[in-house]
Amino acid sequence: MPRIPSVPSAATARAAVNTPPARRAPAHRNEVVLAGRVTAEPSVRELPSGEHLVSWRISVARPPSDLRRGPQADPFTCVSFRPDIREAVRGWRIGDLVQVSGALRRRYRRAARGGGGTVEVEATGVRTIGTGEEGTAAPEVRPDARPGTP
Repeated sequence: MPRIPSVPSAATARAAVNTPPARRAPAHRNEVVLAGRVTAEPSVRELPSGEHLVSWRISVARPPSDLRRGPQADPFTCVSFRPDIREAVRGWRIGDLVQVSGALRRRYRRAARGGGGTVEVEATGVRTIGTGEEGTAAPEVRPDARPGTP
């Protein structure tokens, strides 16, 4: 079995620079788009740093082809530090159909019984697709929109 170097050699670095873009390995990507029902309403907490973190949970139904004997849906915890997203999700209620785009983040927390890790979706864009009751959809917050910009 060939040895895999932990640090690229100078020759490897030169080859990467001289390789045409079409032949280079694809760039790393961490993009997620979920559409599902809100199962835990958004809640805001202030962190020791003074930042505000909004978190909520959605459940995404699995396609019928994936419905074996296991769960019929997957729960996802979503979070955001962005004030515009905090405002956009403020009115979400359990049962609302929503779309969340963002990136997966691995978080480590200290707990009384030892540390633990979890994977969350850090939202960069949100929108309401439908509500649990009849109503109007909330405005969309786009991933490319930054707080304070039009």
